[in-house]
Amino acid sequence: MNSKASVLHRHGSIAALAVGVLLVAGCAGEPASEQPASEKPAAGAATTAPTATPEPAPAEPNLDDPSSWLIGYTAIGPLTLQGQLADQSTSTTAFTTTVQDGCPWVTALDKADFPSIWLPDPSDSGVVEQIVLQAWGSVPTVAANSPQTSAGIGIGATLDQVTVAYPDIEQNEGKYAPFYSLPDGSGHWINFGLSADGLVDTIVVRDSAQIDSEYCG
Repeated sequence: MNSKASVLHRHGSIAALAVGVLLVAGCAGEPASEQPASEKPAAGAATTAPTATPEPAPAEPNLDDPSSWLIGYTAIGPLTLQGQLADQSTSTTAFTTTVQDGCPWVTALDKADFPSIWLPDPSDSGVVEQIVLQAWGSVPTVAANSPQTSAGIGIGATLDQVTVAYPDIEQNEGKYAPFYSLPDGSGHWINFGLSADGLVDTIVVRDSAQIDSEYCG
């Protein structure tokens, strides 16, 4: 091989080597995680935010099981303040409805081994102004079947249980004994009266911090 051919051969080898190095460097510099253009979100495309799961609606009261009814600030189960007295009979089919001769302004709802529910209407307005839940007999007998508040307080609860559940409950002086009132801040109260044994024997839902001393006096 003459000297001119030798030089050309050497230059060709160097050029080929340089091209190989450039190709390897180009492959090494490509990001491994790069998505194909077809899979990338378009610039400026809106992203869909996850939608919040709506809160489930409260369950309807079980008319056949008054022990499952919730005591609230404006209702006990299906019985509601400012509801029409004439409409309450459709939601209290588990009870026997009576009106005593000596108390024609009180609709009494009774069921064996359950607390009694009274709906007094002394002004004959036809509207539920208060809902009175009471032992009306042996507190331990009806306690197991009592409706309860969301904190688990019903007929038969002790004063300690009431104050632990509601540390800010208000004590009021009644005609014969103290009672305890729980406000909701919107003009509604749940009132608790206690027996001589210190057990809740009366719960009154109404728009005042009050338990009447008598309903048939």
